[in-house]
Amino acid sequence: MTVDPARFSFVPGPIPYPTIVGGAGVYLHAADGRKILDGAGGAIVGNIGWGRTEVAEAAAAAMGQTGYVVPLWPTPQRLALRDRLVEQWLPDGFTNVFFTSGGSESTDSALRLARAYQLGKGRADRWKVIGRHPSYHGMTLGTIAVASHTARQAGYEPLMLPFPKVPWDDPQGVLDVIQREDPATIAGFIVEPITGAAGACLTASDEYWRTVTDICRQHDILLIADEVMTGYGRTGLKFGHQHFPLQPDVIVGGKGLGGGYVPIGAVAAVGEVAEVLRTGGFMYFTFSGNDAACAASLAVLDILQREQLVERVAQKGPEFGARLHDEFSQHPMVSDVRGRGFFYGLELRCDRDEVVRAALDRDVWVYPAGSGPVPNAVMIAPPFVINDDQIDRLVTVLHDSLDHVMDHQTRL
Repeated sequence: MTVDPARFSFVPGPIPYPTIVGGAGVYLHAADGRKILDGAGGAIVGNIGWGRTEVAEAAAAAMGQTGYVVPLWPTPQRLALRDRLVEQWLPDGFTNVFFTSGGSESTDSALRLARAYQLGKGRADRWKVIGRHPSYHGMTLGTIAVASHTARQAGYEPLMLPFPKVPWDDPQGVLDVIQREDPATIAGFIVEPITGAAGACLTASDEYWRTVTDICRQHDILLIADEVMTGYGRTGLKFGHQHFPLQPDVIVGGKGLGGGYVPIGAVAAVGEVAEVLRTGGFMYFTFSGNDAACAASLAVLDILQREQLVERVAQKGPEFGARLHDEFSQHPMVSDVRGRGFFYGLELRCDRDEVVRAALDRDVWVYPAGSGPVPNAVMIAPPFVINDDQIDRLVTVLHDSLDHVMDHQTRL
């Protein structure tokens, strides 16, 4: 079969990326024979590594049993995934789970959930959901609006609700914004425990998270943790918020739940919140919790638990972070190195896209990030199965790529 990558482009123009035909472990296999070390798990998605046939087999078995099932109807796969999450993954008190087809659907659903919760309490004036600056929560109009990612909002401002924003690490700023907006108008507050695509692993202080938790409890503002990037072991704990004094009412996830094999997300809520929604119900998506995705996710969770991969991230994460700090903290093109587990960002003094291209030319993929106060950054978030030799190659190639960009700037 002739491979013409340009056929895939919705917007006309050159295709700057390789055509991927397979993968194994931490490597992506390209049509031209290249093996690309996936240093970012795709888009911070792949946690168990590539080529896991048992995930595909689980999805195929579920698809062979039945086709489409209305999302509100139970199936064995849906029930098993709900039970696994509640009993073995979610914090105590999170008893209710709603499935989606990915992270953006999850966070968008959480916005609706916050509004529905306040309506269920008879508070029709509460519609605002507080976001942080910078932040990223997905690509629906609602999630673009509640986030603060300038590049992804640009041009769509007339379509976006005017959700208020608070600083990412200023406790007093949080109190000031909520007071100015009036708590009686605020339905929810959505946070990334560690800022992902918009901030390349910005990490707020414990004081900040205590302030956020306390003010939400005081005014019955629904506190939503966006764990799409940080969930399912990426930071060395099951969920990123567990590193901090942050106590959410709702946890949203995607990415690592399906390990990059299927599109799936989940919205989990504490029982008290779900009980308020009982009378009004909550609308689902057409393919919410489809059997193949649920079965594949169960296989992903099986691998994470059987191979103790979350524990491996907790063990190897400090070594990984130390290596990144040693290699890049003094590099002229790097202004900061930050993160935890297998979730790190390099804030750059150069164009991020040039660094990403230079690394990809050397058969290593890192993820472009940054917005607002962090205009240029890359993220390093490999599959949890990466070994020491592969880490060495990832770090060496990234260093060479930064040197290449620096040399190019010097010549200019």
